[in-house]
Amino acid sequence: CLGNQLLALAAGASTYKLPYGNRGMNQPCIDMRTTKCYITPQNHGYAVDSATLPKDWQVLFENVNDGSNEGIMHKQHPWFTAQFHPEYCGGPTDTEFLFDMFLGAIAKGTKKIEFPPPVKVDKPNVKKVLLLGSGGLSIGQAGEFDYSGAQAIKALKEEGIRVVVINPNIATVQTSHNLSSASPDKIYFLPVQPDFVEEVIKKERPDGIVVSMGGQT
Repeated sequence: CLGNQLLALAAGASTYKLPYGNRGMNQPCIDMRTTKCYITPQNHGYAVDSATLPKDWQVLFENVNDGSNEGIMHKQHPWFTAQFHPEYCGGPTDTEFLFDMFLGAIAKGTKKIEFPPPVKVDKPNVKKVLLLGSGGLSIGQAGEFDYSGAQAIKALKEEGIRVVVINPNIATVQTSHNLSSASPDKIYFLPVQPDFVEEVIKKERPDGIVVSMGGQT
């Protein structure tokens, strides 16, 4: 995280303070070499100014939400960084390959970093998803507005996927049916317990389940 900014500063680039910072478990980043998107955990308030990178450096990763820099690499030498946290095993593991690249470069003594070839993944045929909500949290609690849950619904609806929610946060747009792009197609006001979830699965027959989308923290 900080290493990305330190290496950029050492190379002659500059950094700046983000208006709000990028924090959370589901920040999308684009690999600028392949245009593949990775879901990353993040927690930073400053970013590298990509426009100030010297000509022998290039952007490696870019944040999809705000276009800020998420990693840089040298064009000739085996130097690269990531602003996000590929080591955070409690979250997405999409970018674990970065450690293989780093260790491989050390073991081989390579003069230029070797990235693994991009793997093409066919888009799954998903028509309905079950989303486990954060529950009826009250004002003042950490997950008061369940931002990530609402964003998950919005993203799924944009892909034309029907969304069924169990245990929604009743204080959010998740329950404002047909009044928001983040409104689910069906809501079950039930606790997230095996017997309840199993019954909903039997009835709705979803193609997949989305978990860990409750609250902001």
